[in-house]
Amino acid sequence: MRILILRHGEPDYVKDCLTEKGIEQAGLLAERLAGEDIKEFYVSPMGRARETCDITLRKFHGKRAVVCDWLHEFDLMWENPESGRKETVWDVPPDYWTEIPGLYEKDGWYEHPAMKAAGMGERIKAVDAGVDEVLAKYGLIRKGRHYEVERKCDDTIAMFCHFGAMCAVTAHLLNISPMIVWQGFNADMTAVTELCTDDRYGGKANFRICAFNDTHHLKVHERGQLKAK
Repeated sequence: MRILILRHGEPDYVKDCLTEKGIEQAGLLAERLAGEDIKEFYVSPMGRARETCDITLRKFHGKRAVVCDWLHEFDLMWENPESGRKETVWDVPPDYWTEIPGLYEKDGWYEHPAMKAAGMGERIKAVDAGVDEVLAKYGLIRKGRHYEVERKCDDTIAMFCHFGAMCAVTAHLLNISPMIVWQGFNADMTAVTELCTDDRYGGKANFRICAFNDTHHLKVHERGQLKAK
């Protein structure tokens, strides 16, 4: 099983759509994905992700994307106990969050009082359940912190979403707190994250990261523009 998680192109956050540059970035991503055998597409309900996905779908005639509310951006705000300000979940000072052991726990980070007050538990559980429901369609059944393989699957699926959701999905598949991914990883516009099952164990599987923040489709284009000059 192979999962591609794609971040949207450069957005106009106010209008929730792509900028002209974002449309160009999404077009380059679409060219990159055109050669992939993608079985199914899943997309956030937000405009910037859907627009990015739609540009790719033009390369896949007859394919449509399943809109998943759980791929929505993580736009919940938490109140930083030190500053008293409302901030997004990844805007947490490193000298604060790194000293709280509970924030490193897969199933405990959202029990922190400030995270709990922001509704993070309900939000992350929706992501976890959504991911597992999708994977069950492909014969991967969550059991504890691994997947039971009901049938071998070599399919590739694609999820178009946002940095916050990309990190949350990745964290669930790796059985770690999303705080670690939110605070320790970066994903630029139209970045590709790739995870694949480790299939060495027959009826049991876990996921491994094969790529994160892969934007070589943008870099190849930039190099071509420089040569043209």
